[in-house]
Amino acid sequence: MYSSYLYGRVKNFVDQYGQGIAQSIRGTGLFFTAVTAQSILESGYGDRIPTNSNNFAGIKYNPSLQGVTGYVLADTSEVINGMKVRVKAKFSKFKDVESGFKAHVSVLLGDRYAQARQVAKSPEEQILMIAKAGYSTTPPQKYLDSMSGIIDAVRDYSKLGRIS
Repeated sequence: MYSSYLYGRVKNFVDQYGQGIAQSIRGTGLFFTAVTAQSILESGYGDRIPTNSNNFAGIKYNPSLQGVTGYVLADTSEVINGMKVRVKAKFSKFKDVESGFKAHVSVLLGDRYAQARQVAKSPEEQILMIAKAGYSTTPPQKYLDSMSGIIDAVRDYSKLGRIS
């Protein structure tokens, strides 16, 4: 379950970015709810993204991604040898919001996430499979648990599933 405060934050994020996310995932086998919840979690509702990076997905620096214009150095939490530590990391900087969302989808279209796109029957299962495939250093179930309220709120507000 989630609070009315969380629902309001989700509503604001979906109102601002939902159409771009929906367009980016069309025909990919990705759930709108999963990609949106992941973007919300990774960016802190768009408030915590590295300054001027347009990186809503916590994508580490990868100059081969379309739309990358460089990187920003930012503090982040990583789980290393089972311990949560704060580190500085290079995050991709995208030329605009649209490029950032397209890059997120591009990453999720990689071979390592194929099973999550093809087999998952729910946003929760898709997030868990994405996490197990290595998207985050956070243990997969903990990664999913950290966004379960967000997933529920996105689902309730958007009423969208897979977009074909």
